[in-house]
Amino acid sequence: MDKESIYDTTIKQLLSQNLNTEEKTKLYTDWSSTYELNLKQFGYAANSKCSEVLCKYYPENRDNIVMLDVGAGTGLLAEELASKGFKTIDGLDPSPGMLKEAEKKKLYRNLFCSYFTSKSLPFFKQDSFDLLAVVGSFGTGHIPYDAIIEMIRITKQGGIICISNRRSPFYESPDYVDRFFPLCDRLEKEGKWKKEEITTYNGFMENADGIIIVYRVS
Repeated sequence: MDKESIYDTTIKQLLSQNLNTEEKTKLYTDWSSTYELNLKQFGYAANSKCSEVLCKYYPENRDNIVMLDVGAGTGLLAEELASKGFKTIDGLDPSPGMLKEAEKKKLYRNLFCSYFTSKSLPFFKQDSFDLLAVVGSFGTGHIPYDAIIEMIRITKQGGIICISNRRSPFYESPDYVDRFFPLCDRLEKEGKWKKEEITTYNGFMENADGIIIVYRVS
């Protein structure tokens, strides 16, 4: 299938408000077998950018870091990080098809098929992870803006939460505008976490800028 067809039949639908969360999850499962190939066609660089940033925050002892990959998909971020020395990675994604592909890589300690919201996940204790990363999973019908509350709960004090995402949802989508960043600021004022950086980058994927959001849990 050519790039234009992939965009019209899959990516455009995932970015739109026409499908609900469950419908988008099914679309990801249907897409899972060709997902990685298609992302390469669109110059998708969000995982490599996230990996680059995380290596900056963890210049050594990466083999001792316990991390959670939220919205793990087929395991592209785990591939990047494993090649840089990160060894203990759990993954979470609501799409069974995506997780089936991720499991083939044999890079994850555990894989969890679940949505990630502000509600406490029963299989994660408080302070479970040294590091939590989210790549490309904030968008309409994807992870809700207030899921950062649960991210903070399961990340250890001093741990990093890193988001590598398309920039536009945070500034254009009604699901995030006047919600996400105000909540970030409120949680910082409450002493829950501290901002390390918010930077933009070119080439999240073809014709789309990216954003890196990094906070350290207090």
